[in-house]
Amino acid sequence: MDNVELAQKIIDYVGGKNNILRVWNCMTRIRFNLRDNTLIQKDKLTSLLAVINIQQTPSQFQIIIGKNVDVITKEISNLLKDNLEKPLDELSLSNSEKSQITVKSIINNVIETITSIFSPILPAIIGAGMMKVVLSIITTCQLFPETSGIFLVFKWIGDSAFYFLPFLLAVSSAKKFSVNEYVALCLSGVLMAPALISGSLNKLAPLNFMSLELPYMDYSSSIIPIILAVFLMRYIDKFVAKILPKLLVPIFQSLLVLIITVPIMLIILAPLGFYIGELLSTGLISLFSVSGPIAGGLLAGFNPLIVMTGMHYAFMPAAIQSIETNGFDNFWLPFALISNLAQTGALLAVFFKYKTKKNKSIALSTGISAFFGISEPGLYGVTLKLKKPLYAAMIGGAIGGIIVSLLKVKTFTFTAPNIFALPTYISAQGDKNSLYAIIIGGMVSLISSFILCLAFKCDLQESQKTDDQIDKESENAKIITICSPLCGKVVSINKVPDPTFSEEIIGKGVAIEPEDNVVYAPFDGVVSVLFHTKHAIGLTSNTGVELIIHIGLETVELEGKYFTSLVNSGDKVNKGDKLIQFDLNRLKSEGYNILTPIVITNYQQFEKIDITDSAQVSYKDKLMQLF
Repeated sequence: MDNVELAQKIIDYVGGKNNILRVWNCMTRIRFNLRDNTLIQKDKLTSLLAVINIQQTPSQFQIIIGKNVDVITKEISNLLKDNLEKPLDELSLSNSEKSQITVKSIINNVIETITSIFSPILPAIIGAGMMKVVLSIITTCQLFPETSGIFLVFKWIGDSAFYFLPFLLAVSSAKKFSVNEYVALCLSGVLMAPALISGSLNKLAPLNFMSLELPYMDYSSSIIPIILAVFLMRYIDKFVAKILPKLLVPIFQSLLVLIITVPIMLIILAPLGFYIGELLSTGLISLFSVSGPIAGGLLAGFNPLIVMTGMHYAFMPAAIQSIETNGFDNFWLPFALISNLAQTGALLAVFFKYKTKKNKSIALSTGISAFFGISEPGLYGVTLKLKKPLYAAMIGGAIGGIIVSLLKVKTFTFTAPNIFALPTYISAQGDKNSLYAIIIGGMVSLISSFILCLAFKCDLQESQKTDDQIDKESENAKIITICSPLCGKVVSINKVPDPTFSEEIIGKGVAIEPEDNVVYAPFDGVVSVLFHTKHAIGLTSNTGVELIIHIGLETVELEGKYFTSLVNSGDKVNKGDKLIQFDLNRLKSEGYNILTPIVITNYQQFEKIDITDSAQVSYKDKLMQLF
């Protein structure tokens, strides 16, 4: 399946084009604002091979993709172009969007807004931050004099995203609030006016504007002022569009919007935003001076859960503001790095625990990814699934967080929390105390989570046989036989009225129209997945075959009604063992399609799959053969 097909399926499974208000992405996940979350087809989304996991918050729906997330998001945006170009106010809202305003909903909306605004500009901020890392290395190693052309150009690159941050925020805020980006850029241009910055530097008295005081302030590197200004502009823009005759809108709308918005911004909103930012950064320093070890341990320990909800983006403005105001961040970046190293330690331990090459490869690759700052693949793909490795990573992160807090760790540049960020813990004066602190805390965190994970007894959810044993069995058997798990009529998978199965999105196989009410084990193996609704079960054979049995279509809606599980996830099973009982007559009477797909999800590992020629099968009859 190419990226365009995948993008179209994702659109369909989140409720279609008309259900999507906004789509954007961060490093690992596609983020949606949707009209009606009840239209999401979660089972179908998680069945897509490219989807690692899904995550839902009160204000966002997130699909974790990992690599190629930006490519897939771009394809989705291209397919939605006509829909997303409409102003949000022209789109009808569902009842769920008109829900009663509560403190919780306000907090969720604030977090969602911050995330929406900061996610698109992260590549620029991280790129500039990494350039500051390069500059730090150049300075430490004395590779070039600070007056050289190379150093100065590199310095301009490193300062660009931070000094001109209001311009970046103007564009992303305009997209979030559905106003013209170029008019928003004019607002940031006013905030960055040389006279304002010079007046602030020279401590000039406030400017008189229509008998009102307009203070001279330096808003370069500020965050909140431009966001508040663009938010205000949204309502002024609507007001002006209403009062102007349509003939005059193209000529005078932008002019009137600027004339009204700019004075309010400079006199009220920008100073207010500036002082809020100052108070925020001062408050964070006070928090860590009073309860640093406790706060640090909690932040680093619970960071995986924070990442799962996507709330880590809400911490980024505070970190940036602290660096711009105080010259350092001791609130979020160090603890995010500690948490990523703890995830690395746990994933490396899982690598040693796993027995098969495939699972070892997954654990190792996601561990390396976490080491370099991207923890979601390992979090969703390994540690969260196995649970105890996640606990080990959280404990290791908490230990490391307490240590770096006690050692008064600080980072002096905003960049992605990965191992390459270590030079950002060296101050401009060459002080390396924070560098030593983060190295010590990071090593302790990684090692402690590694040891804890090794010590914990984990259900690894894999066959206990080694790769050599599996390879030897495969060589001896040459042909792997999958028996029928049901009694009934054999139907081609292409005739299943569900594209997830008929188009072989999740794998190749066959379907059975059951005539009995029991699902049997089609081979010797282990129960790898048992859905809580009991309508579907995943099995892994001792020869490495991964199989899903999905009883009926749309039966997930029943939430387990009419289904009884006779096994649990992780149980070993032998061919012919009873797995699930279901009430066939009740399913039929309530109108459910009872056609049951039986799908091999790792079909790529086999050269050929033969389906039985029989029109009718009983359990234990040969259903498929794999070569």
